[in-house]
Amino acid sequence: MRHFLTRLSLVFLSLSGAAVAQESLPQLSIKQDAPKSYIVEKGDTLWDISEMYLDSPWLWPRLWQVNPEIDNPHLIYPGDKLSLVWRNGQPVLSVKPIMKLSPKIRVKDKKAVPTVNEGLVLPYLQSDRLVTQADIESAQRVLGTSDGRKFLTAQDRLFISGQQQHQKWGIYRAVATYQRTQPATSIVSLRLVATAQLSSVDDEFSSLKVDSQLQEILINDVVLPELVLDKSKLTTTFYPSPTAADQSANIVGSLEGAKFSAKNQVVVIDRGTDDDLRQGSMFSLRQPGAVVYGQQGEYSYDNDALGNKVQLPNTEIGNLMVIRPYQHFSLALVTQNSQPISNETLAVSPLTMVLNHSASAIEP
Repeated sequence: MRHFLTRLSLVFLSLSGAAVAQESLPQLSIKQDAPKSYIVEKGDTLWDISEMYLDSPWLWPRLWQVNPEIDNPHLIYPGDKLSLVWRNGQPVLSVKPIMKLSPKIRVKDKKAVPTVNEGLVLPYLQSDRLVTQADIESAQRVLGTSDGRKFLTAQDRLFISGQQQHQKWGIYRAVATYQRTQPATSIVSLRLVATAQLSSVDDEFSSLKVDSQLQEILINDVVLPELVLDKSKLTTTFYPSPTAADQSANIVGSLEGAKFSAKNQVVVIDRGTDDDLRQGSMFSLRQPGAVVYGQQGEYSYDNDALGNKVQLPNTEIGNLMVIRPYQHFSLALVTQNSQPISNETLAVSPLTMVLNHSASAIEP
């Protein structure tokens, strides 16, 4: 009997916790200027459409997933008509294709609306931008050209060692090495310099023909085969959703090596698939609050000041969306910012403040 009561208590606590978590989720608040109906256009993204209706675009699955007319809420196509309706007191987006096509024909004739601009995401899906030190050490390197010049251009015939079989290659330059303490690991970020195709293969080396170039190629630049996009794992249409309430991440650097980042730029964070991150995982960006020292009328930011220490609250300054998770690190896109983003910026779950307020409200 005691064991039965214990199990019953655990079930009750679990259900109570789930109820609190549901109640603490942000209420769907539709913008006052949100359109009652909207016809999806070519070039639209789910993020743009979500911003049209919601102040917190990462809440959009709650606006669409309850809709029985949408089997897969992120598969919205140009030409679809979205209508804002209310069901049981809750806002819902209803979708209706303007042209009645069978599912198979529809998918062939139209391309689903991506989550964000594909140009911001595809380059990071089609080739590796974060690699281990072991990957760097085993990678091919640019040997140079026959005339022995240091700087190489798209017109040059480039050579790499070995008899290669891959047809498409990316030429990269190492930017920075990032560290993570738990678990202790590191990763190297790469900047894409050029893309090339296999031209010929000899006994000791292979030659590449450059087909696109972003900057001059140098001897010893890293050369990696381009990967085929695994659509089962990485795609341009995915669900933006908040990370767990206790989740946080450190911004360890900009992919391009810059000190500050802004909207539509990519940063590296020290959380990955082992931390339950996936494409679309959202973080809220917060500017750490300043610490003030002293006493009434004599406050100062100088920690030598006599008196009390007051920690001012953090300020929300933007959002971050994971676009390419690796095992221990991820590439994340800045989707919004009101201040420059740096390594000092905090990345926390959008639910953190909501759940904290809820917990305070139910304390006895």
